Amino acid sequence: MTSDSPIHPHDRHLPTAVIRKRRRFRRIAYIMLAVALLTAAPGWILYGVAIWNVFTLRHFTFLQAIAAYGLLIISSVALVLGLLYLLLAQARRMSLTVDGGADGVDGQTNPRCGNCGWPHDYPDRFCRHCGKALAGVSNADGEATPTGPQRP
Repeated sequence: MTSDSPIHPHDRHLPTAVIRKRRRFRRIAYIMLAVALLTAAPGWILYGVAIWNVFTLRHFTFLQAIAAYGLLIISSVALVLGLLYLLLAQARRMSLTVDGGADGVDGQTNPRCGNCGWPHDYPDRFCRHCGKALAGVSNADGEATPTGPQRP
């Protein structure tokens, strides 16, 4: 990765290899989506003309219908592949975030439970893993819970 290439905001705290792979997935996805658009427009036009010729009892050519169906099939496959590559780029980022390969937003890590060490979000009052009250979080009476591990 060169220093002059801009980094996508979602890629800020990811490793360089992951950023390169995500860029490649996005580039392939954009190419596939462009192919889908470029083949869908003439495919639908040819399909519409073929249907119109049937209704007006004009000369119907099977070649025109086959070309329309072929373009629409290519368009559909390219659209599905484009969306798949966009999904793969996002899934790669999400898997690293969930596995702990990337820190939270702006490089901040989530606080951890004083009892079991399980990470938690700031609005949480109780640990999602062990169920103990989290340290430094106020309880229903407005008092702060004691810091450190909680004993049963």
